Amino acid sequence: MATAERMGRLPREREDHFMRLPGAQVVSTRALLMVRENIRAAIEARAMICIYGQAGRGKSLAVNTSLRELAPKLTRRIQFRSRPSTRDLRHELFHALGMQGRPPGQPIEFDRVLRGALEATHVLVCDESQWLSKMWCG
Repeated sequence: MATAERMGRLPREREDHFMRLPGAQVVSTRALLMVRENIRAAIEARAMICIYGQAGRGKSLAVNTSLRELAPKLTRRIQFRSRPSTRDLRHELFHALGMQGRPPGQPIEFDRVLRGALEATHVLVCDESQWLSKMWCG
């Protein structure tokens, strides 16, 4: 895993494409532009958005490319193991948001701390959301 991803940041441009083609450039297709505008609207509304589609169609590339332009300093990637618990979610958010110190031991206190941190604008990206349990996906 790339250092950028471990730190919760966007991957470098050269890591966007799984083949890592030398000299490859992103082409602004209609689909990419639509993803960018939908992400822009979600950020402005402080809302959630889901980009979905078949594997290998460029969803991650479109999201990464768009966020590098729209909100590079606000973006944090979060990643979960298969079927994460509420505790896993809390801890992943704590670290992705760059919170200092040790995570609170009690769930109520942990939630209060996270709500406070999430009052600021952040863009949280969860790729591969199929790993989430039904509890998180409705």
